[in-house]
Amino acid sequence: MRRFTHSIVNALRGIRDLVRTQPNFCIELAIASLVLWAAYAFHLRALERVAVVMIILFVLTAEAANSVLESILDGVSKHYSPRFRMAKDMLAGITLIAAIGSIIIGVIIFYPYIRALF
Repeated sequence: MRRFTHSIVNALRGIRDLVRTQPNFCIELAIASLVLWAAYAFHLRALERVAVVMIILFVLTAEAANSVLESILDGVSKHYSPRFRMAKDMLAGITLIAAIGSIIIGVIIFYPYIRALF
């Protein structure tokens, strides 16, 4: 049990570090909060709520992985490397794909509810 508790403490410290050092992660958390509020306000069906939560977790995970791998690359060398630049751009691209996908899914889910307001 002690090992498990230690693992949870380390994981929470990692999340804290993400929030403290990664502005994009904080922006995504803020947007996620707004989306969750909208899901509650529009009374989404259970499956729609599950999809919203899953896509939020996917985007946050992509951003976290991007931050971790960029940090590793920065730790390996502070000198410019075309390969590192390409790797960092690819990592950013992965996060962008996740974000664009989440917007598309969000439109698909929320559009009928927003349209019903008007």
